Amino acid sequence: MDYYRLSDEPIQAARLNKENGLYRMSVHMSTLAIDVLLKSVLFRMNQSDSLIMSHNHLGIVDVIESRYPRRDHVRHAAKLSRKYFKDSRYSNSENFPIFTKELAEAFIGYAELIKKYVDTECQSTLEDMQKKHARIRLPFSDG
Repeated sequence: MDYYRLSDEPIQAARLNKENGLYRMSVHMSTLAIDVLLKSVLFRMNQSDSLIMSHNHLGIVDVIESRYPRRDHVRHAAKLSRKYFKDSRYSNSENFPIFTKELAEAFIGYAELIKKYVDTECQSTLEDMQKKHARIRLPFSDG
């Protein structure tokens, strides 16, 4: 599963939804982008981690921080993303006024912040690549 590549569409959708005044859906698409970006690192670290099947963004960040640098702004974005993940998806009409242009812009910023963190501080290592490809046997290789 290429979670990283899956993040492209939700980020684009978040921007388009904001431009079209669909702020709740913009927030939701931003939280979805954050979800799959964080899972892209977790999946590389441990494909069988049960958090991959959850939407516990802060829990995923906790695992990521066991190998990569802790960043308070990333933790803050993950916490807000988890809070709004369900609300933006299953919101009742009474909650619609909280989904403003400013909130949509903030969440697009959070998604971009998480993407930058994944791109710059959670880069694949040689060990990650060896683990990923350990099951592949090359022709004429020993073993």
